[in-house]
Parts: sequence; structure tokens; C-alpha cells
Amino acid sequence: MAKQKTVYVCDKCGYESPKWFGRCPVCGEWNTAKEFQLKNVDTESKSIRSNETGMDEPHPRFVDVNKAYETLEESRVRTNLPALDDILSGGIVKGQVMLLGGEPGVGKSTLALQVCASIVKHEKEKVVYYISGEESIAQVALRAKRLGIANSNILLSSETQIEEVLNGIDIEKAKMIVIDSIQTLSSVDIDSPVGGVVQIRAVVEKVRIFSKKYGIPSLLIAHVTKEGAIAGPKLVEHVVDTVVYFEGERTTDYRILRVQKNRYGPSGEISVFQMTENGLDSLSDDALVNHSQTPGNVLTSAYEGSRPINVQIQALVSRVKVASGRRISHGVDVRKVIIISAVLSRHLNIPLDFHDIYINVSGGINITDSGCELAIAGSILSSFLDVYVGDTFMVGEIGLDGSVRPTVNIARRIENAKKLPISTILIPSHAEYNGTSKSKSSNKVERAEKMEKLERIDNVRRLFNYMLDLKKGVE
Repeated sequence: MAKQKTVYVCDKCGYESPKWFGRCPVCGEWNTAKEFQLKNVDTESKSIRSNETGMDEPHPRFVDVNKAYETLEESRVRTNLPALDDILSGGIVKGQVMLLGGEPGVGKSTLALQVCASIVKHEKEKVVYYISGEESIAQVALRAKRLGIANSNILLSSETQIEEVLNGIDIEKAKMIVIDSIQTLSSVDIDSPVGGVVQIRAVVEKVRIFSKKYGIPSLLIAHVTKEGAIAGPKLVEHVVDTVVYFEGERTTDYRILRVQKNRYGPSGEISVFQMTENGLDSLSDDALVNHSQTPGNVLTSAYEGSRPINVQIQALVSRVKVASGRRISHGVDVRKVIIISAVLSRHLNIPLDFHDIYINVSGGINITDSGCELAIAGSILSSFLDVYVGDTFMVGEIGLDGSVRPTVNIARRIENAKKLPISTILIPSHAEYNGTSKSKSSNKVERAEKMEKLERIDNVRRLFNYMLDLKKGVE
């Protein structure tokens, strides 16, 4: 009979200790120690675990790299959803374990069900296993009916014990496994509440071992906390191969799928979807841009992952009667807005300190790319001077000394911006020396100069004068 073992686990980060602790030594949180009773792993369970991982011998096996090449399979499982395949570098790798997180109601289950239907759309023998621990089979079927999905190759289950789920999967027919969600499943080896950090970690580990052994990709849906992080210990994100966040405002129907981690491709990639009555539809990057004939709107290109995406920066500068103005930003780090406004105030001698500045990125997307700083400054000056800059595209970094500096991949940003009806392009003076080949970069910039008006600026004073010239031209 297996003996019980008592451990104390931090409810925030998953730190384990054989003794109780008041403050977690890892994350520093107080009163997060939870007591759990674990079963000791005896000799029989150890041998079972070894067999599950594909190790028939009791000692570790080592394979030289040449033999590993022979078993390497480059083929990927395509989801047949172009927007999803693009951010996953062409599809899902066999045995890949993906973690999909997002706020309640953002559309995680809808996306997962659409992926299942798309993968087995033309399959005759392969099936997809969809395990829903939160909803009954009837509820999942109701969603499938709403999405117009009618495929007998999608097998549903509401089982919540991970051992029973894995034992019921036919490894010869399985194309993919979807678990919605990992917080609702439990393991018989763990004597702790469902949804706890120990249970989540055990469930994810068993799914990972199963997927790697049989080469069956799995998609795990996870809840997020009120801080926006995936619920459970961070160890879960380290164990899986890919972490994808589904973002979106409840007041809009736009959804952003962002790759936070990917062992089989670049991270940071994003795709844009729109929630409709028939499910999620893929959209082009240009859908985030809304052409407005009012001051404060500037177009730019943000690098997300390995490709640029066109976005629109919106600014509103309003005079206030109090001592100092506020800085409120949505989609851009407010600290970046504070720094840029301080640079403009200092080097242009304009009273931005007595103005409220509001910054917004259209479409609800969050950007961290420093190449958008010139567009942020341009939108602030456009609103402050009350001048419409037209369909102007700006890209570049701003230094504390007021200089406008080149950013990475200027040429690719310009090429991507040509998808939009832009009239003027503003880039740093030395943009051709952005770290890439000078000849290639110069050729691309020269070609853009023939199609659109190209302006090179070296500091914020030059940007300010450009705005004043536009204002004088309007008047």
C-alpha cells in the first residue's frame, strides 16, 4: 500500500517544501503555503513511468545525433487556417504541446473547435479527441452546431480524469488532442483539489509524456488570472512547447492571437481574427488601421515576431487647469509616453506639462516595439498643433537628446506599409544604415521614394517644423 507524503506548495509559483513556510523563498509572497498529501512513488509506478516515456531499460538511453536525424520528421500538421499556420511557422509539429490562454469569453473554445474541424476536414481515418471538462457534451455540440461543424471525426468526451482520458485514445487514429481546460482535469496520483498547482502540473506532465511518445500534438486550454497570466505555476509554461495568448476587448469583435513562446519557430508572432456569428474569421493586418481625417492619427509599423504589422497611433492632447497633466495610454507602455512627452517639452519648449495626453493603438493591440516612438511623437504633435498629417507613415526611435534614430528592418516596414494608401513616409536621416546590407536597404528606400514622398528627419525639431509647414499649408 502506498504511503502518504505531506508537502507544502506555494499557491503562486508552485515552490515545494517538506516543511511549512510563512513566506515563499522564490516569489516572496506571504501565506501561500498549501498542504497536500502525495502518494510515494513505489517501484511499480516507477517502471510504469519509464515505459510511458519510451524507456524500456531501467537506465537512461543515449542516442547519437546521426541516428536522431534518421527519426527526424519535418512534416507538420497544418490546421488549414492560414492565420494560425503563419504564426506557427507552417503548422503544428508532431508531438507538440501547446498552451492556449485567454480571458473568459474571448473565444478560446470556439477557436479550438474550429481548429479540430479544420484539421480533420478532409481526413477519413484520423480523428481528433476533444475533452471538455467544463461543459457537457450537449453544450459542446450546441457550439459546434452554431459554427456549422458536422464531422464524425471529432470525438467528444467530458471525462475529467487524465488517466482515463489517455487510456481511451486510439494512438493509431489520433490526429490531435484538445483539453478544455487543464484546470478541470485531475490525476489519481495526486491527492489535492482540482485546479490546484500540483494537479495542474501533474496533468500537463502526463499529457506531455503521452504526446512526445506517440507523436500526437495536443492543445491545452488554460484560464488566466486577474493579472492576465495563465493560472497555475509558471512551471507549466516552461514544460509545454508553445504558449499562445488569445487577447481581445469585450467591447470589440477583434481578437489577437499572440505567440509568447515557441520551440519550433519565432515567438512574438500575432494574427488578427474577428468574432462573428459563425465563429472566428481570419483578417489581414490592415484591418487594425482606420483611416481618419482628424489630427492625432499617424500610421506606423510594429515588429511582432518575425514580421511587421501595420498599426495606427491615436493621440489626444487636451489643455488642463491643474498644475500638471496626466498621461494615459492604451496599447503602449505609459512610461514610454511619459518619456516621449518629456523629450518634446524639453527640446521643443512647448507646454506639454500642462496638457493631458491620451494615447491609443487602434484595434486594441499592445505594442512594445521601439520603432513606433516616432509615430507616437508625431501623433502627439499633430493633436497639440491641431494639424492633420494625412496618410503619413512614420517609423523610428527617439533618443533622450531629441534625436531620431534608425530602428531595425526599416526597409521591410516600408514594403509592408505600401499595402496602405499612404502619401508620405517619414524615416530617420540615416535609415539606410540600420544594420542590414547597405545596398539592399538603399534600393528598397529608393524604390519607395519613387512611389511616395519620402522625408528624412534627424531630430524632433525637424519633425516639429514638418508639422508647422503642414499647418501653414492648410491655413
